[in-house]
Amino acid sequence: MYFKYLKFSLLGVVLMLILTILYQVNAAENQATPSPRDIPGITADDMFPSGCVSCHLNFIDRNMDTRISTSLTKWTEKIEPKLVEIAQAASSSGVVLAGKHPSAAESLADIPKACIECHSSMSENAPDFSQMVHLIHLTGGQENHYIAIFQGECTHCHKFNPNTGKWFLPSGTEK
Repeated sequence: MYFKYLKFSLLGVVLMLILTILYQVNAAENQATPSPRDIPGITADDMFPSGCVSCHLNFIDRNMDTRISTSLTKWTEKIEPKLVEIAQAASSSGVVLAGKHPSAAESLADIPKACIECHSSMSENAPDFSQMVHLIHLTGGQENHYIAIFQGECTHCHKFNPNTGKWFLPSGTEK
């Protein structure tokens, strides 16, 4: 009599395992796979092939000059407090920013390469370029225009070389 119940119990366990496996397989097959998205410069046209200088332009029709040279001119007088706060967060400990940028007109011929000469990760007096730019472009949610308008797309700045498999930042003169 005991074996009869044991046989039915084992059969029940086996059936439950089979049903569980079938359910999981069916659920996995029915899960929607997201559609592939366009990745600028990789699977879609790159609207900003020169990185910083392709995006930071003078939009005359919108009365909005976002060129680095225009910002730098303003920054030699005063940098808005929110930007100073971000730059300070990207600075090495012990660095205290003055709230304005020294003259750097000579750097405008090769943006961002010339910027990185002072704004390296090893700098003892300027914020790290990479950390600062990522904080500027990728924090603040939908209130950040780079996130809201450009979807925080990495490949607008970082370019991929399919021949070498390496990423790089293009650099050049403003347009």
